[in-house]
Amino acid sequence: MKPSKQRKSTKKLGKPGTVKKSGLPAGSLIHVGKIKTEKTRIDVIEYNATSLIEKNQLGIKEASAYIDTSEPTWLRVTGLQDTQLIGDLGKAYGLHPLLIEDILNTGQRPKVELMKDYVFFTTKTLEISPDNGVISDQVSLILRKNLIISFHESDLEFLAPLYERINLEESRIRNNGVDYLFYALIDIIVDNYFNVIEVVAEMIDNVEDQIFSSPEENVLDTVQQIRKELLFLKKTIFPIREGLSTLIRTDIPLIDPQQVKYLGDVYDHVIHIYETIETYRELNTGLKEVYLSALSNKMNEVMKTLTIIATIFIPLTFVVGIYGMNFKNMPEISWKYGYLSVWIVMIAISLFMLFHFKKRKWI
Repeated sequence: MKPSKQRKSTKKLGKPGTVKKSGLPAGSLIHVGKIKTEKTRIDVIEYNATSLIEKNQLGIKEASAYIDTSEPTWLRVTGLQDTQLIGDLGKAYGLHPLLIEDILNTGQRPKVELMKDYVFFTTKTLEISPDNGVISDQVSLILRKNLIISFHESDLEFLAPLYERINLEESRIRNNGVDYLFYALIDIIVDNYFNVIEVVAEMIDNVEDQIFSSPEENVLDTVQQIRKELLFLKKTIFPIREGLSTLIRTDIPLIDPQQVKYLGDVYDHVIHIYETIETYRELNTGLKEVYLSALSNKMNEVMKTLTIIATIFIPLTFVVGIYGMNFKNMPEISWKYGYLSVWIVMIAISLFMLFHFKKRKWI
């Protein structure tokens, strides 16, 4: 990561994705965020223990046909800029307009909402970019009977292991209902947070090494950048903890009690991540103090060196000043060895002072 440089914003495709919603009625379908795909795409995976059917680029009519599916089905919506398509899909599946508004608002705080026929869970995926720091994508999950609908801003590369698992007949995903897939999606998102935390920890270690070896001015910029990243991580993790707690403690017919145990494991991971973030925040705050202390010590060393040099030259200046007064009755001026003697005296004074400073361990 290059924290000292100004962040580069993710390239937007087409028109800017941020739209002011001020003054619009609640439930207005406005996409708020960056456009990260060329277009909104709907794909579906229908599976069971012995078979798997995958279809891509579905239209709204085809996508709406899975509302009463009898097989576990994963409906994936990639790209949130087509508000009309997402709005129509929401209507087809009976989603509340305010819920669809939350899906389209990529700045939405992670949360869980329990409805009569479905469970809504929205969270953030996190990745580290060398140029842009921590990058987040919003993922919203709708859990219905035999159906899970996921909405995400872009294709998420870290979901690749999940796609591989769902293609294996012996995998737990294929041999369980969509509530297990619901858990698996949340689990892989949370596990990816550990990768981000490891990168941040490495950044803190590098800054600490730099402070003790050669504290430069850009160190403070790096510390400030890490502080912002950790604050963003905390704001993301804390509401996820609340949401998972709701899923675990509430009796939800759509989630098998066995899967609740798995969600409890994810909850433990979130707690661990949250505590790690708090620890790193304290370490990062300490780094700023250590940097300022190291900078002060470095300045003190410079001042110490200059003071020693000045102290050595004070008696030498005194000697030179005496013989620079140009009085007529100064025997040493006409003495054959006067010039050499003055040099010997000044060198002796300098050596004596250096020896004295060394003995007192000032140098």
